[in-house]
Amino acid sequence: MDTKIRLMITRVSIILLLCSITATVYAKPKYIGNEACINCHKKEGLSWSKRAHAKAFEALKPGKRKAAKKKVGMDPSKDYTINKDCIRCHTTGYRKPGGFKNIKKTPNMKGVGCEACHGAGSKYKVLHDEKPSFTETEAKVAGELYAASDPEVCDKCHMHKDQHFTEQVDKKYKYNREEAIKDRKSIHDKFEKKFRSMF
Repeated sequence: MDTKIRLMITRVSIILLLCSITATVYAKPKYIGNEACINCHKKEGLSWSKRAHAKAFEALKPGKRKAAKKKVGMDPSKDYTINKDCIRCHTTGYRKPGGFKNIKKTPNMKGVGCEACHGAGSKYKVLHDEKPSFTETEAKVAGELYAASDPEVCDKCHMHKDQHFTEQVDKKYKYNREEAIKDRKSIHDKFEKKFRSMF
């Protein structure tokens, strides 16, 4: 093969490689489901499975949380598992790539799962898999979120304009993100992060 053809093949290969890398870097992260997280984060997964966030979708079913629903003017016999205003916050990744579509197509995305709080995992899972020791900054660059430092993680649902369960209805619904993170009643227990130091 002559040199011109080899040079052209090399250039085309480099261009294709760069396009592939660019597409991967700029592609929107995709939701991958709790199982992908819990395979490694078993303690967090077990702890989460016992909390309110894990059971959030169940609360939307007819006959569940009757008194609470009546208090905010909701019909306790109605099925809210198909109400877009409710499933937006009672599922993971609603209407986003890989996220909740409906209970038949994506049952593994019901409830407030790992990625509802930590962001769509397709990119940062690669970081976790390929680099056992990484910094929190590297994880954030890959799209991982942390409720303690990213108020929007909790506020997007708990402070949403359609939130029915507010302090105005009952003092027990008072929302304070810092306190919620501290008492951990809805989220998994706190386990030591295994980040390496940047220095």
